[in-house]
Parts: sequence; structure tokens; C-alpha cells
Amino acid sequence: MKWNFRERVAEFRKGLVTVVCRHPLELLLLLALTVVLIVCLETDCDPNGPRMLVLGWGALLLLIVNRLAGRSVWRRIYWVAWAPLVPLFLWPGLPGWVESAQAVITFTILTPLALLACRRAVANERFVADALVYLRSGVLAMLFAYVAYGLFEAILWSAAYIFGFSDARWVAHLSADLFFVTQFLAAPTLFMMMLDRWDEARFGSSRVLEVLLNWVVTPAVAIYAAILYLYLLKILFTWSLPEGGVAYLVFGFTIAALLVKALRLPLEKRTLDWFYDRFSLVALPLAALFWVGVARRVGEYGLTVSRIYLLLCGGLMTLCILLFLSRRVGRYLWVVLAAIVAFAAVNYIPALDPENAALRSQTRRVERIAERLGRLDAATGRLSLTPASLSDTACRKEYRELYEALQYVERDSAAFARFGVEESNDLVEILPSVMHDYVRWGWEPADGEVVEANPSVGVCLPRNVCVEIDENDRFSRCYVNLTEWNSDSYAFVNDTLRFYLGEERSVLEITGAEVLEKQLGQSGFDPSQGVEPTGEQTLQLLCYSDDRCCILFERLLIERRDSVDVITSLAVHSLWLR
Repeated sequence: MKWNFRERVAEFRKGLVTVVCRHPLELLLLLALTVVLIVCLETDCDPNGPRMLVLGWGALLLLIVNRLAGRSVWRRIYWVAWAPLVPLFLWPGLPGWVESAQAVITFTILTPLALLACRRAVANERFVADALVYLRSGVLAMLFAYVAYGLFEAILWSAAYIFGFSDARWVAHLSADLFFVTQFLAAPTLFMMMLDRWDEARFGSSRVLEVLLNWVVTPAVAIYAAILYLYLLKILFTWSLPEGGVAYLVFGFTIAALLVKALRLPLEKRTLDWFYDRFSLVALPLAALFWVGVARRVGEYGLTVSRIYLLLCGGLMTLCILLFLSRRVGRYLWVVLAAIVAFAAVNYIPALDPENAALRSQTRRVERIAERLGRLDAATGRLSLTPASLSDTACRKEYRELYEALQYVERDSAAFARFGVEESNDLVEILPSVMHDYVRWGWEPADGEVVEANPSVGVCLPRNVCVEIDENDRFSRCYVNLTEWNSDSYAFVNDTLRFYLGEERSVLEITGAEVLEKQLGQSGFDPSQGVEPTGEQTLQLLCYSDDRCCILFERLLIERRDSVDVITSLAVHSLWLR
């Protein structure tokens, strides 16, 4: 087919006339935006970004109203739809609002969803076709506009270099002016032109899309579904709760699968139809896994803004799954409308504001953890900042969670002031140095890490058994977080406890008989009686001390075999060298 330049120019002229006739208000706003930016550049004035953003966003809103009203009697609304933009443009609080989360949600979620829904296409095939028209028009408009701009830039700067006027101020200004024209006038005009040209268009099958969806994306979705089901079976067999982060994985998988399910509609050849036709049934157990994971995450760490939006998106995901259980009810339009209502409600109804809800949740979390640690004054509600001892190392996880919650509450000065703390780092300063990195960043101390020894402390073991060390004792070094599974720390072999502490040869050896004789003697515990040791005896059994060292045990199991008491198993919490 011969390409006729005159016919292409005539088609372009006709399309441009159609855009002017159908979208006059959008073009006026875009033209005003372009002219203002060029004038500000030439006069070195501040263009006031938030108000320029309102002009561009207003053009998109008018496009939504225009396509929603169509050519019916409701088109009269289109001619006055610009009126609410005037007070918004003149509003003194506009700069602050543009930087808020409300504006981000409005620009990035509500507006695109409204553009998808404005065609009111109930049939899924029509809805998907409209979405593809938007996508195709946007990509091609940007491609044509920026290719033309790139060619003009190449010609301009090449000529400037050849003829020696590249340093002229007008060259740089002309380049910037053309960028404004391309970005804010030419590309949107081409976008609207293509929308009008492909209005009510239906897309046929594409070989590239067939290969991509059938042989690349669909197998990946099926494999991912199998992995999630294996994880679900693991949870059922082990009868354990899923990890909180699995909620994000399930949500990402479900959205990707629903997107692929929609994009497959125009294809003539499709693979795994049985999987997508029954996807709602496949996804229901995974939706349950999602909600259990979210419940665990929220129960452990409280609400944050991101988790509130995860709950909202999870609700929309579950609604979509339930709707598509029936072919008659399952419509993408209903899901989009529900998303618009949900995000608008959370964004603009004060009682549902995510930031306030998250702040209340984290405040309650601070109170709950602080009360459990004994650091909350019941009368005043303030945190106690009395210096902590090494006995608090057993509660380092709780202190880490308390610090995280305090950091979140610190965003609101009024809510934070009630705890009587100047900043969240005040909590870290009262803790032993060995806990600082863990509480601040979650970094675990290395096994056998040497810390400064305190002459008078109490060490709290994992079973919440606290052992006091005599204040008259003097120690040179303390090794904490020793583990029985690390041969570099210590080993109990052949009835001998050997400490290596990273050295090739043991630096300290104590026989099991010596430990047994001393611990039974000082505690008065007799294994032959067949009774459990008392609380006082347990404290004395777990603390071994001689002229060389002090050893705190996490576990010390003593059994009577053939009328002889023997140590069958032990685990060391920390070693204190004199």
C-alpha cells in the first residue's frame, strides 16, 4: 500500500479539528499551562508548581467529565465543570495539600480509576478494550511527540554548533520552550486525538501478546500459585501461623493473575483456560492465607499507614475474587467503582484517616509494651527512663518493638509528648551498650561478643529466671550470646566444659564433676529424691562461680544414673572472666 503524504496530513488536520471541537476546555487549560510556563521561563519568575499542577490535572478531570457525559444532554455539565477548579487554584493551602498523602492518592489512584470508569463499560470485553485504547493512545502519543522533539533538538544543537551560536541564551530557551510545548500541549493533544479516532474500537488478537501471555506470564503465574499452595500445605501440616509478609506476596500474585486474566480476553489462542476460568476458586484459600498473614502482622506490630492501605487493597482483592465466582456478576467496572469509593472514603472522611488510625494503634502499642516491661507510670501515663541493666537483654525484642512504636508516634508531637520523652533515642540511651544496635536497627550481637563488664548486675535468662551477681565481684570481660551450636564458643564433651571463645585451643576448662559438686553443694538440691528444684535452688544451680570465672547457664540438666549424678546437657548464657 503506497503511503500518501497529503492523505496523512489531511487525516492529521481532520483529527486536530475533531479534538478542538470535542475537547475545547481541555485544550484551553493545556494551552494556558504551556504559555504560563514559557512566560515564567523567559521572565525568570517562579511558575508556582502546585498551581501549574492544578491546570494539568484539571485538563484530565475535564477529559473524564467529557467522556462520561458524551454527546448527550449531560454534556452541559462539561461546560461548567471547570468552575470548581477556580477556588482550588486560588486556595492559599494548595501548596500544602499538593504535598500531602491526600493529593498523592487523588492524582495517582483516584484520577486514573475515574478515567477507566468514565466509559461505563459493563461488559468485561468492552472495559478491557477501553483500557487498551488508553494504554495504546498514551504510549503512541508520547512516542510521536518525543521523537519529533528529539529530532528538533538534534537539528537545533547541530546547527548551533556548526554556525557557532551554541552559547547564545536564546538557543537554550528555545529548547526549553519546545519541551514545554511537547510535554504539556503536543503529547496530550495527540492522546485525545487517538482516543477520538479509536473510540469504540475493539482489539483483535496479537501474536506478540499471545506469546508473552501464553508462554511467559501464564506459566510464571501457575508456578507462583503452586508455590503459595505448597506454603499453605506446610502451614496446615505444621499447624503454624503464616509469616506476616506473605500477605504482600499473595496480594501481588492475585493482582497479577487478575490483570493477565483481563488481558487474555482479546486473544484467539489461550492456554490454561481452566486455570483462569476457575481462578476465583483457586484464589479463595490464598485470600484466607492473606487475611491470616495480615492479622498476624497487625497483631504483632500494630497498624501503620501502609498496613491500612494493605487492608483496603486486600478488601478490594477479596471483593473481586468473590464477584468473579459468577460470570454474570463478575465485572471489572464494579471493582473499579468500589476502589474509587473506598479510596475516596479513606482519603477524605476524617474519621477514616489512615494517619490518625495508625497513630492511635501505635500509641496503644507503646502503652501495652511499656506496661509489660514495667516502664509505664499508671498514674501519669509517662515512660520511666531509669537506667536498665543487663537483665533487660532477655527483653531486647520487646525494647526493639517499643523503640519502633515510639519512632512512629514521634511523628505527632502532641501524642509523643504525653510519654514524657524528648525523643525516641532517649530510650536507647538508658539500655546497656550491647543492646543499642539491636534496638535501633535490629542487628543481633555476634556470638561471643565482648561487652563492658558491670560489677553489679542481674542477668535475665530466656526462661525469665533472673540471677543476681554479687556487687563485690570484679570481672575483666563478659561474653554474651554464646550458643551451644557454635564450636568457636564452647563445647561440653566427655564430661568437660571447654570454652574456646574463637581460639583454636580452649582458654578455660571445667570438668562436669567439678560443676556438679559445686552446684549441688551450694543449692542443696538432691536429684535422687525425684522432685523438681525449688525457685531458690534453680537460681543457685544456674550460676556457677569460682576464682577464675562466673558462668550463667540457660539450661543445666542433671540426672541420676546407676546411683551417680551426671550432667546430661547444658547451655551457657554468658561467661564472666575475672
